[in-house]
Amino acid sequence: MELFMQEVKDMKELKEGLKNNKNISKNYEVAVIIYAFDKNNRIIFQRRGPNCRDERLKLETIGGRVKSTDIDFKTALNREIIEEVGTEANIEIEEFITSIYTTTFDNRYNKEQTWIYIVYKGILKSGELKIIEPSKCLGYERYKIGEVDEKELSEGAKELYRIVSKKYSYLK
Repeated sequence: MELFMQEVKDMKELKEGLKNNKNISKNYEVAVIIYAFDKNNRIIFQRRGPNCRDERLKLETIGGRVKSTDIDFKTALNREIIEEVGTEANIEIEEFITSIYTTTFDNRYNKEQTWIYIVYKGILKSGELKIIEPSKCLGYERYKIGEVDEKELSEGAKELYRIVSKKYSYLK
């Protein structure tokens, strides 16, 4: 479910925006996601590894959980980019896309987990993507809009991919 079309910058703004929304579980986690495009307008996905908490072996974009020490969502996303692809890749955050509320199944704890994804568009300006956590990322795959098999995407990535595909259809 899409939540906000305008950027929420941090947890304080997010909580303020959700305070009257009765459809949101109180036990949600927040993650920051980047739909990073390369210079050929292909979206960079990572193939989830066997030690991921959910949706193993599915395609997902770069990003992860917001920590209490992150001062805002862009800071969290920059941290996640470095944690996932290393310091040799220069991925620039360009603009806010959307935020969604979704549910995944956490295989580690054998239960459903609700998430709010804060989503940005970015571009790989230069450098090489590294696999920093091989048990969580099997590698990177790049697809132009319309080329990826949606059955290969994680559940959260499917909804986001549809939003991104519509918004950036001119990048095909």
